[in-house]
Amino acid sequence: MRGDHMSRGKKSSLTIIGMIMFCLLATLLAPAQEANCDALLGEWDVQTEDGQFMFVFTFSLEEDVLSGMFEGPTGDVEMADISFEGNELMFTVTIDAGGQIVVVDFSATIEEDSLEGFLSMEMGEMNISGKKRR
Repeated sequence: MRGDHMSRGKKSSLTIIGMIMFCLLATLLAPAQEANCDALLGEWDVQTEDGQFMFVFTFSLEEDVLSGMFEGPTGDVEMADISFEGNELMFTVTIDAGGQIVVVDFSATIEEDSLEGFLSMEMGEMNISGKKRR
């Protein structure tokens, strides 16, 4: 009986230690997430390779949550499924193109104040490039 009690005590201690380590790690990583996003935060002027379509991407970070707005020919739309790891950006927008709902996936690489990538939708892909506003 005594061994069983000690075993439960050890498990409780390990659980508490694990929770403390998780909280410490989360606290230490939060500033890293913010610093990582600094390269992305702000407004970006983006266009398709042929110059036919122009967009503005706006990224912000509030309470460690990355959010974005997409401004395009069909209006302003909130970005969904935003991912920014290293210098790789991905997000999705759903736009109303004259009554037809179109889902557009964006993928790009951020290098300093430049963005290079592509957009993908049911009708195909297009290369995009952009510059961060100062």
